[in-house]
Amino acid sequence: MSAAAILRIRDSADRRRAVDALERGRLVVTAFNGIYALVGDADDPDVVARAATAKGRPEAQGLALVCPPEHLAEHVDAPQLETVYPLARIEELHRAVHALGVIAPAAQPGAPAHLVQSGTILNVWTEERPVSPLRELVRELRRRGRRALAGTSANRTGHPTITDAAEAIDAFSDRVAAILLDDFDHVPVARRHSASLVDLTGPSARLVREGSVSAGELREVLHRLQLGELVIPAAVRRV
Repeated sequence: MSAAAILRIRDSADRRRAVDALERGRLVVTAFNGIYALVGDADDPDVVARAATAKGRPEAQGLALVCPPEHLAEHVDAPQLETVYPLARIEELHRAVHALGVIAPAAQPGAPAHLVQSGTILNVWTEERPVSPLRELVRELRRRGRRALAGTSANRTGHPTITDAAEAIDAFSDRVAAILLDDFDHVPVARRHSASLVDLTGPSARLVREGSVSAGELREVLHRLQLGELVIPAAVRRV
């Protein structure tokens, strides 16, 4: 494999080059608002296997959907979800915090089957205001008839999450088609972690992993959005 193209996510021409690679079934490493993520086309059935090879991990670990909240209804079972959690409030939850993964009942059909695990799908999203280059990347992908990204943190299995551009290049330049870099000076160091994860498949939101958003912050946002209490297991995983 030839060396990855080194690009900038805030450059529209570079985003188009990255989407060219995604259309061809290739993987891309992209800045993800404080860390680097490994992504591919969510509807490509081979994306899980390719990502597993790039990271050096089993395929069974799967991938997350990376979808802007305004398109989440394409992938989640809204009628089932809304028996407890109104979809509009879940969309607002994704917009309200730094980086969050939400486990929800999967739409079947609808969600990419290879991303569904035990009837659920995990969507991870991060917001930047006033302009989100990640949203612009997905928007370009959608212009070409695709829907969303599938992804995971861009680190080799057993190694820490990558927050440094040089480290991302060193780890993946021979494993992906392109690397979309960004300057993380605007992101507080405390935020530069993998996304926090919340399970919304039960009667109460349950914290699965505490990462870039603290449990206390999540609890406050859930209250504000009238999404109930956050259950925090004693042994919750922290990254």
